[in-house]
Amino acid sequence: MHPLHPMIVHFPIALLTTAVGLDLIGTRWRPNECRIAARVTLVLGFIAAVLALLSGHLAEEAVEHSGVPKTVLELHETLAGITTGMFAALVALHMAVSMGWLRERRGLAVAIGLAGVVLLLVASYYGGSLVYEYGAGVVFSSK
Repeated sequence: MHPLHPMIVHFPIALLTTAVGLDLIGTRWRPNECRIAARVTLVLGFIAAVLALLSGHLAEEAVEHSGVPKTVLELHETLAGITTGMFAALVALHMAVSMGWLRERRGLAVAIGLAGVVLLLVASYYGGSLVYEYGAGVVFSSK
């Protein structure tokens, strides 16, 4: 199988972290510009997160048969799913505000975003652990 998952995962990490950073900066400086930039970056990051989640599901079967601990794999998968759900909620909050359905709750958006980034980093740690500690997806060739 082609390693799509490791190619994709860097995009949601970078985009979602940047979106939360822009939300945070927007609480003190240039709120309108930061709000727009955060919203666009957040939507792109969420799309990338969904693609990473889907590509992870595709890679899961091959990795399961490579001898990695199932508990670590399941923990990574669970954290990734929860993280994607948190960012889905943040996208929904941003969209509801932009459509005028809710008044802006910048503190709530920042809190959800920071919690999402922490979960994102923990999920990423376990993903890295699968590769660098257990060799998930690594092909060893004998010469």
